[in-house]
Amino acid sequence: MYGMNLMTKKPIAIGSYSVGGTNECFIIAEMGSNHDGKISRAKNLIDIAGEAGCSAVKIQVVFSAECYPPNTKYPAHYGDEDLAEVIRRKEIPNEWVGELRQYTNDHGMLFGASTDGFIGLEVMLKGGVDFIKIPSFAISNIPLLLRAASAQLPVIIGTGVHTVGQVEEALMALGSVPKALLHCVSAYPASLEGLNLVNMKFYDDAFSVPVGFSDHSVHPTIAPGLAVALGAKLLEKHYTYDRTVEGPDHFFAIEPKELHSMVKEVRKVENDPEYRNQVINNQKNVSLYGNVRRGIYKDETSIHERTRLGLYFLHDLSAGSILHSSDLRVFRCGNTEPKLHPRYLNVVIGARLVHDVSKYQPVSWEHIIEKQQ
Repeated sequence: MYGMNLMTKKPIAIGSYSVGGTNECFIIAEMGSNHDGKISRAKNLIDIAGEAGCSAVKIQVVFSAECYPPNTKYPAHYGDEDLAEVIRRKEIPNEWVGELRQYTNDHGMLFGASTDGFIGLEVMLKGGVDFIKIPSFAISNIPLLLRAASAQLPVIIGTGVHTVGQVEEALMALGSVPKALLHCVSAYPASLEGLNLVNMKFYDDAFSVPVGFSDHSVHPTIAPGLAVALGAKLLEKHYTYDRTVEGPDHFFAIEPKELHSMVKEVRKVENDPEYRNQVINNQKNVSLYGNVRRGIYKDETSIHERTRLGLYFLHDLSAGSILHSSDLRVFRCGNTEPKLHPRYLNVVIGARLVHDVSKYQPVSWEHIIEKQQ
């Protein structure tokens, strides 16, 4: 009745896995910052993912120096706290990447990581990852995508808080590297009624890459089971050892027993056609279908307002200065107002300032173009 029958495109290789086509769903266990800054906790979470039967584990390699301008706020989520401090608590030592990759591979799973910027990407690449994830917030950072593509590793992109045109631009920037995309609604947690799973079919029709789903709802089986029944080739889900622990990623993540239940549900949906049809035609699941993405979903409005990307100055500079890459950075905006889009980073580098500028001021064309009277 409601089946979307995502087509079986040519699969891509991610490590030893063939992802897409008629292959089983590639399940990514996203630990986020739920390791609480302890590598022993991170390894315990990898144990949990392996015991549940996941295909891969993913971490976040983020640095406060490239996420938000200092002294910016996000009152709806973090009150009066400086967003740079929130991110600083999620930072991990560089040497974790290689050690956790080895530990994950030893458990028969692949290891991936996501980041907001160039610093994190270089740490990931130096430490070694099996795949790169570009999170939804960062997919319009075209210079970052170009650098990621140059590493010649598989790249998975999230698509929350972005238009279809921006998703297309991101895929084009990645060129010929193996790539896949995840339908995503950037709300934390996301309501089941706001997941808009019908958009997977739209992406599948529009783009020639495997399509999956990044789920931010808190129920362990409803959305994952339906998404895979509808043809999702990849599935990403945040997980934790205890949802009641304080931290930015714990409260909307699923717990160990729930992760096990999710993987079991996904494999049952894949291997039992009669059960799959029951899931697809279950009237209780109708509300999860929603609408095709034509812009920013209503549930993403608040997140979008605070996570738009822009170019910012890193130093106080005087008129006449020539801009170098070290003078500029891409940030999420927080409660500032970005002006120049990250796609213009390489255009701005080498330009001459026509006005004095302040550290962490948003970059605009007026700073580098003399207006004719």
